[in-house]
Amino acid sequence: MPHETTPPLLSLCMIVKNEAEHLETCLKLARPHVDEIVIVDTGSTDGTQEIARRYADVFEEIEWPNSFAIARNHSLKLASGRYILILDGDEYIADARAWRSLREMLEAQPVAGIRLRVRNVLPPGGLVEADVSYQERVFPNTPEIRYEGRIHNQILHTILAYQERTGHPILDVPFEVIHVGYAFSQQKLKEKYQPRLPLLVQAYEEAENPVQKAYYGYQLAAGYYVLREYEQALELFKVLNYDAMAKGNVSNAFYAQMLGAQAALLLKRGEDALRFCEGMLRITRQEPMAYFLTGAAFLLTGQIENGMLFISESFEINDKYKECRFPINKRAALGLLQHVLKTIGLKTLAQEVEDIIQRNGSQEAALQNFLQRLKMLMVLAEQKKEMQT
Repeated sequence: MPHETTPPLLSLCMIVKNEAEHLETCLKLARPHVDEIVIVDTGSTDGTQEIARRYADVFEEIEWPNSFAIARNHSLKLASGRYILILDGDEYIADARAWRSLREMLEAQPVAGIRLRVRNVLPPGGLVEADVSYQERVFPNTPEIRYEGRIHNQILHTILAYQERTGHPILDVPFEVIHVGYAFSQQKLKEKYQPRLPLLVQAYEEAENPVQKAYYGYQLAAGYYVLREYEQALELFKVLNYDAMAKGNVSNAFYAQMLGAQAALLLKRGEDALRFCEGMLRITRQEPMAYFLTGAAFLLTGQIENGMLFISESFEINDKYKECRFPINKRAALGLLQHVLKTIGLKTLAQEVEDIIQRNGSQEAALQNFLQRLKMLMVLAEQKKEMQT
């Protein structure tokens, strides 16, 4: 009777294309902690294949099937581990303790899935310092769990169906996956995201229901935004069904309106920005970016007191809620504030903000003093109004 062997615990499955710049970092960190690496290349021309072959236990090259889900699912079919971990070529897990803990969790109990904390590293000059969210990245190796969708493929639906059948839990685990793809140069972003637009247009036009249409519309508008096609992005953000989007994923509804507000502000359309800001604040009042963008929109529409109040509040919330998804990049935010103050003719305040930006070690103290003074000015202005009525 042949001897039965236990399948390996964890397979890392990846689909890659032109990821030579970052792929080795991902694989070098993962190799000691996974039992199997499966890589499917979909047409690289930058030497990605050579890096992949040095680390992969299973490596295949396929013609791009015009569907991310088909490519992902092909990699899953090649895996032999009991569980699958999904990473992209521009992602990595750096903490060895996190790797060890992940394996211990998978050995300790059966799970339907594990959502890891994904930190998107953003360009240094952007308003948002980071984008942090939990994503389904670990799940059992079973044909029941497969990706769906040609573009921005999703797997949650099949994980939930598996959970309902088995009763196994889905865990949120704060191990960080670092994603550097959004911090690429503008040229690299164009090379990466431009080919996705036709797929997104098709998915948006062929959506089967309002939730699906809102999701693909959001992804298409976000693609225009990343490529700095702000007019196209804004027009699409203005017509999206945010109620339907929130039914699918409320975080997407917030993020889409945040990008819409930024596009409107860049185009100096304060009223449009305010409408997006109202939507963000209906979803949550614990995200500092919602307050900052609302403040900037108020300033552009001539509502100076409201604007300065919301700007001040945004920095306080940024310091108070350490687990917010979109922390403010203070230096970039101050730069935008200075620009808006100049635009509306408040040159003295604009110069004060410029002085804060130029400070190094004492910048935080100077910012706090400035915000306290703004509050005092708002209180005095309110008292003056009351005396006049």
